Amino acid sequence: MIFPCDWHLLTFVNMYNDPDTQAVLLVDAANAFNALNRNAALHNIGLICPELSTYMINTYRSPAKLYITGTDSPILSQEGTTQGDVPAMAIYSCSTMPLVRELECRSESVEGTSPGLKQIWYADDSAASGQLNDVRQWWDNLLSIGPHYGYYPKASKTWLIVKPEFEDSAKDMFQDVKITTVGHKYLGSFIGTEDGMKDFIEEQIEFWSKDIKDLSRIAESEPQLAYAAFVYGTSKKWVYVTRTTPNISELLKPLEFIIQEHFIPAIVGKSFFDDDMRKILALPARHGGLGIGNVTELSQKEYENSILLTSQLTSAILRQEKNLKIDHSQIDKDKKKVIEEKEAYYREKRQAMIASLPESTARQLELVSESGVSCVLTTLPLKDYGFTLNKREFHDYIAFRYNLKISDMSRICGCNKENSIDHSLICKKGGYPILRHNSLCRVISELLVEAGCKDVVLEPVLQDLTGELLPPGSNTSPNARLDVSCRSFWSPLDKVFTDVRIFHVQAPSNAKMSTVGKMYEYHEQRKKAEYNRRVLDVEKGCFIPIVFSTTGGMGVEAQRFFKRTAEKIAMKKDTPYSQVVSFVRRRVRFDLVKTTLIALRGFRGKVLQDPEKIGDLDMHLERKVF
Repeated sequence: MIFPCDWHLLTFVNMYNDPDTQAVLLVDAANAFNALNRNAALHNIGLICPELSTYMINTYRSPAKLYITGTDSPILSQEGTTQGDVPAMAIYSCSTMPLVRELECRSESVEGTSPGLKQIWYADDSAASGQLNDVRQWWDNLLSIGPHYGYYPKASKTWLIVKPEFEDSAKDMFQDVKITTVGHKYLGSFIGTEDGMKDFIEEQIEFWSKDIKDLSRIAESEPQLAYAAFVYGTSKKWVYVTRTTPNISELLKPLEFIIQEHFIPAIVGKSFFDDDMRKILALPARHGGLGIGNVTELSQKEYENSILLTSQLTSAILRQEKNLKIDHSQIDKDKKKVIEEKEAYYREKRQAMIASLPESTARQLELVSESGVSCVLTTLPLKDYGFTLNKREFHDYIAFRYNLKISDMSRICGCNKENSIDHSLICKKGGYPILRHNSLCRVISELLVEAGCKDVVLEPVLQDLTGELLPPGSNTSPNARLDVSCRSFWSPLDKVFTDVRIFHVQAPSNAKMSTVGKMYEYHEQRKKAEYNRRVLDVEKGCFIPIVFSTTGGMGVEAQRFFKRTAEKIAMKKDTPYSQVVSFVRRRVRFDLVKTTLIALRGFRGKVLQDPEKIGDLDMHLERKVF
């Protein structure tokens, strides 16, 4: 929730806006991480951070070997931190602490130095603010002592942001660095005047717009891949800027226009959608949307949240405290407050939309807001795990998710009834409901085998009744079958039977129920009434009804079943439970989504009749020849 660059940038903005500040200096160092004096760093970290010292010594005491393609001999890395080393940032920060402290001591010892001088460091990015004389003295000290610590300031890339009334004095005092009165880009955002910030945002929107248009072209052939790239990559660029820059909602309207006119149509597969649909798509996936937020609505709130969460750290830096004391319990409370406010905001928006939408669309939005249903969208498209959809499948999934019309779907079904998404999911012609059911049963059996269960059987036959009395409604048929059975699920050698039901919520028989929760409860009770007593009394086992909706929601009993399955897999493979249960839920739901999408376009016409059926042909061709 708290991002390192946020507090650094927000603190520096406060330094710049301080009435006593005449200028701020943004320093760029030459090849900083590679130029670090390694021997000095090893010594300093041993004193400053003993916890990191052991790792540092073991890793950097001997030169690392760097291998270059096309050469036989490695190059020895004897200075700086190794590229790609995870704690490189922490190592570099600790090793530069003596430099930071010496600069502080020199500033305090200089007669006439204003106590308003402030310095701030983020890895190799250093900066100072205050009156011009103080900043000049700090810059001279950095040029003098920085190289002793492996820190080489690069004047040609160092910027002085000076307030307009002090520009002439700054030009006389700082002839070795670049000077601006407008502002300059810093750590991916901007520090300076409102006009400079406006120009910066407009420039950034041009770059972002180009990225969005490129993703839109990719979405023509790979919409799932483009969507994942947008949500997990491209959109984070402007989210960071909104967290660190206030009052830019109006400036972001051109970006929202590009998203709405180019990217969303390419993802959804439709060239037109109304304002209501745009509001739905702006919701997070867990609330039934696509997570493509409206940047003009969220930018100011993101900034306010960032200010709240970084307030303790920014205040400490502004006071230049030497001993940092952070109330982590308060930060946790602030985090919880931000999360709760966001959830309440999205929940209210969703409920308002449900109240204003047509009944079928409102019901569909409620369905796709169920826990875990949207993992199809939030999962990276990994081919090896079967988590990929082709362009038609992805567009059909979006249409199915929001009850939209599929334009190129057959108008008349093979059963001679009017075709639609709802009809295709309940039509029995073509055997697609059975395909959906059997495929899910196979996945469940595979997961049970993976969980270490024994005697896993598909379609196990129940024992015939020999006088046992069962309640009315129980299945008493001879050779009755359930879907999957296994042993050692809840306890060693216990016998568990499961039966799967996948229902379509918008079917007339289900749509009349008042809530989605009652639908799951109804179908679970139907299954239990049919098989529970027979399994308990005759098989001496346990019965679990596994109920799914076509949208991917699951009943309470199914949730318990998959949690237990994930728990057993996690123990068997010694893998964190959270990772396993996440994979299990994704694996099941992707299988369900794919078989659901197959039913939308599955062939239901007449099978071509050949003059002679294959089953009647003699396969022994040698007999025909001889």
